[in-house]
Amino acid sequence: MPIRRKDGTFFGTLCAIDPKPAKLNTLEVVGMFELFAELIGTHLDAIEQLSSSEANLLDERATAELREQFIAVLGHDLRNPLASLSSGVNLIQKAKSAERAAEIGVAMQSSVKRMARLIDDLLDFARGRLGGGLALNYDKELLALVLDQVVAELRAGYPDRNIEAAFALTQEVRCDSGRVAQLLSNLLGNALKYGGPDTPVRVEATIGQGEFELSVINKGAPIPATTIERLFLPFYRGDGHVMTQGLGLGLYIVSQIANAHGGRVDVESTPEQTRFTFRMPLA
Repeated sequence: MPIRRKDGTFFGTLCAIDPKPAKLNTLEVVGMFELFAELIGTHLDAIEQLSSSEANLLDERATAELREQFIAVLGHDLRNPLASLSSGVNLIQKAKSAERAAEIGVAMQSSVKRMARLIDDLLDFARGRLGGGLALNYDKELLALVLDQVVAELRAGYPDRNIEAAFALTQEVRCDSGRVAQLLSNLLGNALKYGGPDTPVRVEATIGQGEFELSVINKGAPIPATTIERLFLPFYRGDGHVMTQGLGLGLYIVSQIANAHGGRVDVESTPEQTRFTFRMPLA
């Protein structure tokens, strides 16, 4: 007796075996088998609907939690630069000289830049979550120049830290160089914040075996395996090893940039060093 789903698709056959001969072609027997087959089909549909409902419920819960995190983190992290701007306006109004007003203006500009970075991260987060991933502008680039610029910017931002760079890049790479620069900036900034303050941070980039490879290495306490599993989640802030300032989107955006390039980011953390490595196939 065929078992069919509610939409008419064939699932299987209901069979019964009895060692004793029996007359089966009767209304009672056929009706019983038809009823059993219908019950099985209905039960299969009910199981599928239940599984779908549970999955939708989990998705809704995850979305609700993410929304709550988004609002809480955004409200918290925008409050500080806004407070700095408000204080700066008051100080400029009371400033007794143009030089003092200019000094306050420089500090306010720093707050504006921080708010702009937060907003850029939010836009990238929205593109990654809602827009099917980050859009890339591909071109062939000599990435050594791009990466050198990122390292120079971070050296200027952390003048008391030692950043070593070694780029063995002798050919052009087809990629979105702006996004690769953003990826390095996020990884390097993360290493500078959470690596040992008295130890150097090293950046390496090579091309070989059909891959472009970019690594950021720092020394410091190793990252627990349970934390590594969650490092690239949006808004995730583990104890002592991920973003304690900012939205906590830096590593999430790193993973999105890697995915958009068809690559990946691997993390290795031992008592000797922590290494983040971005690998991307050469087009």
